[in-house]
Amino acid sequence: MNYIWAMMKIRIVFLLIVCVSATSRAQNLRFALNPVQYSTADGAFYWDIYSTLDASTVAYEFAADSLWHANFKVALQLDDKLDVFVFEYVTKDSASNAPLLLEKSSFASGGHSKQFLKVMLVDVVGDQSWEISDTLVLNDSELVLSKPVFLDERAEAPKNYTKGDVAVVPKVNLGKPIFEDVSTISWYTEGYVRGGKYLLRYRIEDVNGEIVPGSAGFKRCATGANPLLVRLDFTEQQSGNYSLVVQGLDSTGQEVASYTSSFVFYNQAADSLQLFNPAGTISKSSFEANWGKWSEVHEYLRMIAPVTSLSQRRILSNLKATTDTALAAQFLVGYWAGSAPTNPEATWKAYLSVVRKVDREFGSKTLPGYKTQMGRVFLQYGAPSLVEERPFDGKNYPYQIWQYDQLKSESTPVQQNQVFIFVDQELVGRQYTLIHSSALGEVKDHKWQYHLSRHTNAGPDIDATSTQMGRDNFGERVSNSLIIGNQGTWFDRFNN
Repeated sequence: MNYIWAMMKIRIVFLLIVCVSATSRAQNLRFALNPVQYSTADGAFYWDIYSTLDASTVAYEFAADSLWHANFKVALQLDDKLDVFVFEYVTKDSASNAPLLLEKSSFASGGHSKQFLKVMLVDVVGDQSWEISDTLVLNDSELVLSKPVFLDERAEAPKNYTKGDVAVVPKVNLGKPIFEDVSTISWYTEGYVRGGKYLLRYRIEDVNGEIVPGSAGFKRCATGANPLLVRLDFTEQQSGNYSLVVQGLDSTGQEVASYTSSFVFYNQAADSLQLFNPAGTISKSSFEANWGKWSEVHEYLRMIAPVTSLSQRRILSNLKATTDTALAAQFLVGYWAGSAPTNPEATWKAYLSVVRKVDREFGSKTLPGYKTQMGRVFLQYGAPSLVEERPFDGKNYPYQIWQYDQLKSESTPVQQNQVFIFVDQELVGRQYTLIHSSALGEVKDHKWQYHLSRHTNAGPDIDATSTQMGRDNFGERVSNSLIIGNQGTWFDRFNN
């Protein structure tokens, strides 16, 4: 690998501006770049490029200090300008809970309308490299609007992250920024005006396109740079997906520039006040007449957990600890009233019949099917497009690979070509455990092949190396199967 790093100044290739998913035998690299155009005081444009790495998706090695070390090198080249830096992370045991790491690079535009961005990524420990590329297009119009950046105001701001007296530290993310346990949403942008009259108008919309109260505003732009920092009180807002809309308008009110940026907000306190039932409290008699057994209400909530949204799951977690059956019933009825307003009772009973089939297919004497990982995945995403079942496969435990051509869920965006890998390490009945998935929000373990083996890989049970992963024993299909490229899931925590 050293020769590759030595050649980086000569041969570095281009980049995807969105999240890069690079598949290897052992892991899915999660790395993202976010370029933002800014201007100096004298009007010269430049780029701030934020690099984000998911440290749980790179390789680790055990060092003499009895700690696990990751070493990930990045080289960014914009035309003839180069920036090289290293992501380093150290952990005592597992990389499962490793954070998202952030670095910033700045490049002068040189006045070029189009610039080639070239990137090389090197996982030193994993002995792997990736080459990606794209073209950055410079906006040089009468009004230039910088892409809004959501801010992490809890983070310490290094000097190179400031714009004037504003600390512009992005909320680290690999897609949508996630705000949790905060009351304020902050964002920053700049508008550059060469001449004329322009207006920056902004608002935040909820998932239904409704404007969040108190989130709308505007700023008149003078010639030159016009920084805009906005802090919004989100104390009363419920959990959900939101969109920030920023528009640049000319003197006639015509839109000449715009950005729409999405984010996720969690507010446990506000969620608890909304139980999705406009009809109010449900009595025992009315519930049992139309919905089921009063004594099983809390179990019903466990059954619907796989098909709920992120905000609804937070409410479920709170209801899990309550002894107020009426409150739990209120949520159940309200959930189906919102999901199927024309016929909620029939929709619930149809879903319940699917749950019973899942129990028969994946359950055991001690564990109902909807509480198993296979049952949960089936309920949340539906039946897989393809199942490869290996009950006896050389030296491996029994395992199954479920492949989905298309993955749909209330809690995640639509995804294509995703896999789930289940293994039965107990060898008692059908106790299959989900050990790895390529899908968003699921268990992701780049040493999953290690966990399939009964007798091989006698070394330590952490972040197996590419050498350990490279076996292809007689009778095994693991390395040849269609594997496409957060330990633990919400489901595990909810059921414990």
